[in-house]
Amino acid sequence: MAERVASPPRRPTIRDVAERAGVSKSLVSLVMRGEPLVREDKRRRVQQAAAELGYRTNWAARSLSAVRSGAVGVLAADLRNPWSMDVVEAVGQALEEARLTTLLTSAVLPTSSAGRGRLDVAVIGALRDLRVDALLVVGSVPDRPRLAEEVGHLPVVVVGARAEGLARADAVRSDDAAGMGLVVDHLVARGHRRIAHLGGAGGAVAGERAAGYRAAMTRHGLADELLVQACDFSEDGGYAAAAALLGSGRPVTALAAVNDLAAVGAMSAAADAGVDLPGGLAVTGYDDTFLAELRQISLTSVNPDSAGMGALAARCLLERMAGPDRPGVERLVAPRLVVRASSAGGFTPEEHR
Repeated sequence: MAERVASPPRRPTIRDVAERAGVSKSLVSLVMRGEPLVREDKRRRVQQAAAELGYRTNWAARSLSAVRSGAVGVLAADLRNPWSMDVVEAVGQALEEARLTTLLTSAVLPTSSAGRGRLDVAVIGALRDLRVDALLVVGSVPDRPRLAEEVGHLPVVVVGARAEGLARADAVRSDDAAGMGLVVDHLVARGHRRIAHLGGAGGAVAGERAAGYRAAMTRHGLADELLVQACDFSEDGGYAAAAALLGSGRPVTALAAVNDLAAVGAMSAAADAGVDLPGGLAVTGYDDTFLAELRQISLTSVNPDSAGMGALAARCLLERMAGPDRPGVERLVAPRLVVRASSAGGFTPEEHR
């Protein structure tokens, strides 16, 4: 005898919510779209009924029937980077206050060969099929011409990188050159001269930070000490770059990494090489993520005000949605340096002459 399989429970509908709340379907629809003119008491009744029933908006159905979906697509270049999550959290909070929902996904497909991956065209197409009202791009994604082609006329804001190749898109980013200047200034003040930069690989942001390092070293009269060891934004990249540099025989007393993940990798490589931190080698990062705050790491890092950047990017996106044809604007956020144990003590310049 064939075994009978139970049918899955029926998904609650907008009609069910209306009946539970004692209102019309059209009012429920207005609440779900975030219309501001709905009376607050009725809004709360509808939201409570939806929560009790476990009702969730059907984005695919809504996109077929609504001019605006009430959703914003968020494309992250690297979901493994804690900086990205700091920004996304701030973006989500700001857009929620504007009664918009964020749909987060990775913009990049991994690649088997060494490289930055490739643009996930399919996921951008899926967001467009859902008729998202706008796109927010977090970080440096590859293949900007193809990205511009895929997003079409959607309002776009880039946070944490330039809006290169995207017509009528805004950008909110850290002043990366100034941030690396703060790092070099701090290390020089601590007595360091042989300062190497781990970075330069991974797109425009890496290039900007490397340029900031070079400019600051030159400003301090240390052009002869310039050394950039190729490194991407990953922990493995930081480990490999630091290991190669420490094994090369060229003496360095400080490593200024392109981000916190690379800095953590560099610290591991130094420990494995038997180098004392920070007495024998100072290490700094960039982004001031939660990793930098961990007591066992205590990493000096540039704080780009990730939360502030995310909130500003969300406001820019709302402005861009209201005026999609205005010229693109780039907003630079001034960084600050947070000094911790990884560079703060134990170094005596005379011992390293």
